[in-house]
Amino acid sequence: MVVNMDNRKVKSNRAQADYFELLVCQYICHKHNIRFAYSANLAKLSNLILDLPNGKERLKLQNNNLLKLTSKLDNILNFEVSRKGKIIDIIWVGRQLIIKTTSDIDVEHVAHEFTKFSVKSIFKTGFGTIKNLGMRSLKKFLGVDFKQQYEKMWENLKNYLRETSASKRYLKNEALKNDRLFQRALKNGQIYQKKLNKLCFNAFNNLSHKQKIGFLNFILDANDPDLYVIIVNARGVVIYKPFEKKINSWQNIKAKDNTGVGYTIYIDDIPTYRFQTNATNGIGISPFCQRVFFAEDIQNE
Repeated sequence: MVVNMDNRKVKSNRAQADYFELLVCQYICHKHNIRFAYSANLAKLSNLILDLPNGKERLKLQNNNLLKLTSKLDNILNFEVSRKGKIIDIIWVGRQLIIKTTSDIDVEHVAHEFTKFSVKSIFKTGFGTIKNLGMRSLKKFLGVDFKQQYEKMWENLKNYLRETSASKRYLKNEALKNDRLFQRALKNGQIYQKKLNKLCFNAFNNLSHKQKIGFLNFILDANDPDLYVIIVNARGVVIYKPFEKKINSWQNIKAKDNTGVGYTIYIDDIPTYRFQTNATNGIGISPFCQRVFFAEDIQNE
């Protein structure tokens, strides 16, 4: 049996996110008489999305979400221009590997100061992922080194196939072709997923109070005073500045509600951030990560 588990959905979601980011860039450029440098990127993404099922509806959603946003975006930029001067350039951060924050769009002002935007266009009513934490971040902030267990997971799969020299790419491709191997890979990965979740849960609670604050402020990008987060969904627009949500030293912080594959961070007994431990490609045989979400509804402040 062939398993239809390619990364088409992931790619289509990424294409739509990139398309929306470029729509915002284009709008800012038009509004402030700046040359839009990403026309080719926007056209390529538009064609890519149109090739997908319901492509026209997907593009319409992104354009409608932009319309919801424009007046609030104008208010932010008018305020920032009054503080930092005329806008001289719009930089699409895009998929750059090395960035200082989760900014998607950097607006440069005449004094070479910046206004930054992390933008999320969502079909339904959610607020999207705050941060994806890879193994490097988990090791840096939590002291969790999962490399040994991760390699053991691969060895288990190789032994099951009796191909001890097989590459990880080969194993992934085989799992996507064969239902029995896919199910075996999934169950094998889930064992290690739970192990990593337990390690991270315990490691967080064992951090010092100062380390917990540093970790959460990193997740939220709360150390960047120039960053705005914009979320557009079916309910409307939510905008907040992470810098204004910095964790205070007097607040009580604790991880609770361990489900085996996730847990919730409580701040002063209020569920605030939800951590989900998972495999990035959904079949349990890729590098693990943690995705962080708001535990409760957020509103403009």
